[in-house]
Amino acid sequence: MILCLAVCACCHAAEPADTGAGKFTLTVLDIPDIHRGAGLALVMQTPGGRTFLYDTGNGYPSATNVSGWASDHNSGRDLIAPLLRQRGVKELDGVVISHAHYDHFGGFVWLVDHFPIRKLYDTGYEMPGRASGDYSGELGHYAKLRQSFMRRPGAHQVARAGDKLDWDKQLVVEVLAPPKEFFHERHPENRPKNDPPAHYLLNANAMILRIQHGKVVFVLGGDIEAEDQRISLLPSLPPGKLKCDVLIAPGHGIHAIPEFAEATRPKVAVASLFARWAKGIPAWKVYGAVGAKVYVTGVHGQVEFVSNGENFTTKAARESR
Repeated sequence: MILCLAVCACCHAAEPADTGAGKFTLTVLDIPDIHRGAGLALVMQTPGGRTFLYDTGNGYPSATNVSGWASDHNSGRDLIAPLLRQRGVKELDGVVISHAHYDHFGGFVWLVDHFPIRKLYDTGYEMPGRASGDYSGELGHYAKLRQSFMRRPGAHQVARAGDKLDWDKQLVVEVLAPPKEFFHERHPENRPKNDPPAHYLLNANAMILRIQHGKVVFVLGGDIEAEDQRISLLPSLPPGKLKCDVLIAPGHGIHAIPEFAEATRPKVAVASLFARWAKGIPAWKVYGAVGAKVYVTGVHGQVEFVSNGENFTTKAARESR
């Protein structure tokens, strides 16, 4: 049962995280179910007062909806911009687009025309071969957005495993994946027919970040699918590299596997996924089995973390039983 008016706030240490200077705040937005994609959007505010996004949620261009967006929704317009204005943020220091699927960069399509954005970060991945159907439109649209930033000196940065992002002197921001040479499919004949290369290869090569604020570690897991976690990601990293306090679950929690849960062993795991699919996803049991408190945005709403470098607090819009 969902208690819609309750607020859940959990402290993961003896003292609550500081709400003054020196805090790092990460907010996982609650992307609505528009029956296309799943959506992921994170808003991060650094101890030094800078603001970054990791993915920007849903935004599917539509020629039939008067708003120009499928289901009259764009996460940049409807979720991110209101939150930024509420917090007094007038420009973005950077936006990370983990990969070129509309449920991860659709909000960016709106934001580039309505918010100053200093820098775009991505992996530079370009899928080999041709993409069929709607995927070719997505890839082409993102390529044009990327090129607009590349034309501005210093406004675009390609980042892959081992690179560090200079965001704030109190943070260590490291790219964990994909590797310089990218991940490749070894046995495409084993993939389901409804999982074409333009889907699984982009997911596999989504940017994964590790953010350390003092003693508190966050891992932003991108959209890598279960099989690629097992055969590509985990063997590519040294032991302990994925260990974290807070995990933004890869693949929206749909692709949770015990091996990855054991490698991360988070105190808290968040899956960005609407309520319609939330009940049956493996994230609940898989991350719960290693001791994590599991949140799913479609059930718990927006989830916010505040770190002071020693400990962190977690606040969800809704509690569930």
